[in-house]
Amino acid sequence: MLGGCSGGGVLVMRNENGSKFGSAAEAGYDHDARGTVTGWNERHAMLASFLREMRLHPRLSAGFGLFWTWVWLVFQTTLFSPTFLDELDFILPGWVVPLSAYALTFLLLGFLLKLKGIVPQGRWYLVCIPVSMSMGVGLCGMLTYSPLTVFSVNAAVTCFGGLLMGAGTACLHVEWGRVLGDLGPRTTILHGVVGTVFAALLTVLITFLPDAVVWLAAIVLPPVCMRLLVRDAPATPAMLSHGLDAPLHIPRRFLVTSFTQGLSFGIAQAVLLLGGVAGPVAALSAASFALSAVALFVCALFFRMDFNQLIYQVGFFIMAAGYLILAVVSPDALGGLFIHTMGYRFVDIMMWALCTFLISQRGLPANWVFAITTCFLLLGQVVGALVGSGVVYAFDITVHTARDLATVMVFVLLGVSLILSDRKNLQTGWGMVRPGDIEELPDSFERGCELVCRRYDLTAREQEVFALLARNVPRADIGEVLTLSKETVKTHVRNIYRKMDIHSQQDVFAAVVAEQRALGMEEEGELEEVRI
Repeated sequence: MLGGCSGGGVLVMRNENGSKFGSAAEAGYDHDARGTVTGWNERHAMLASFLREMRLHPRLSAGFGLFWTWVWLVFQTTLFSPTFLDELDFILPGWVVPLSAYALTFLLLGFLLKLKGIVPQGRWYLVCIPVSMSMGVGLCGMLTYSPLTVFSVNAAVTCFGGLLMGAGTACLHVEWGRVLGDLGPRTTILHGVVGTVFAALLTVLITFLPDAVVWLAAIVLPPVCMRLLVRDAPATPAMLSHGLDAPLHIPRRFLVTSFTQGLSFGIAQAVLLLGGVAGPVAALSAASFALSAVALFVCALFFRMDFNQLIYQVGFFIMAAGYLILAVVSPDALGGLFIHTMGYRFVDIMMWALCTFLISQRGLPANWVFAITTCFLLLGQVVGALVGSGVVYAFDITVHTARDLATVMVFVLLGVSLILSDRKNLQTGWGMVRPGDIEELPDSFERGCELVCRRYDLTAREQEVFALLARNVPRADIGEVLTLSKETVKTHVRNIYRKMDIHSQQDVFAAVVAEQRALGMEEEGELEEVRI
């Protein structure tokens, strides 16, 4: 296999008897009048594979959408607003209670696996998950309609209900991660996009219904969601045992990314919403989430961006842009909240895809990957809520205070994006894998080729020529493979040599080998950040 390094697609050719190569057209690509390889055939194949996936697992997108509808209702609306919190001077969003339980359950699942090798499983476990979620909603719903007069009892019942909701949601989250990890990152994006759009429409519909109907929907959603998951893609023994013998490292870079994402969203929800934002917040968030799903689909599949670009250069930028609007226009500007939540959901789907990549390609267990990373995401939200509530409590929030905080978050998001979006991500895989069009991890030689191409800023055509040079393909054969004249090939080779400051084809090979060695060093040490 020969892997071209261009952003327009991977050039795949077969080496037969050491000299004969198939053409790019044989690899499934079209050529325009200039001989440029295009990826339209490949994109068409991608869309066709998506349709096949929808036929194979028709209920997964609907079930995933129901899961996100539940999450939005409980954790991102005012549905769960315990009455005892109203009596506190220190204002807290109602979702802090179940969200904390959500995070702590993830922590428990992760450490059970790491320390004891235990993965909860069995029919009883799958039944307990939705029962726990529905019972938690039922308890909190009873307090909403018949609040207890004793503060301590009210608080205890609410916290117990929140614990049931959070613990059940965490376990269901892992089960979804286990199934999607088995299917791969591209399929995760597909179901993430379709499920998000479905959930957005359903959330908008539900929030316009009477409160009693909303509570009833929140009770019914968990068992229906679990039923669709088990019916369409039940967890097999191989899935449950997947990655149990893999080394479990702490993904520092991943955790910082997740925590920053959660912190940003938590502050936006706590300060800016508690600061007096009025309007259809739930419907607005749902619409922004749906738009983010469409944007992700376009970026991942048609612009063929990698994890590094999608998370830091697109997702974090959108979140920062939302805060910038809030800082410049007004802290209660719904447009700013819309943009910020759009960026948050964009990154969220991307992180799901990255988790499934680590499961499917790195051989890591779902209980560890999703537990530890999502735990930090949720802890970030809780910390953001506490920070926001602290600002409200300490400064009796004003327009200027909210604007200052929004400005700070712009710099935090851009700073974290700048720091984390570096060459290590290229070496360890984040910047090498395009989740929209790859199901297999490129070999080390192909990764080395792409690193060299990026380092010296080679053009798309130069990257294709470089990939063949690195494989010791003669210049005459390069022209035949790429349908280029000898003079054109000579020009591209000369430009490659000039940019890299080298003088021979052997130097091209040596440059790739050097990157391979660098990758090997990373795999012995720093790669633990990706392996988890």
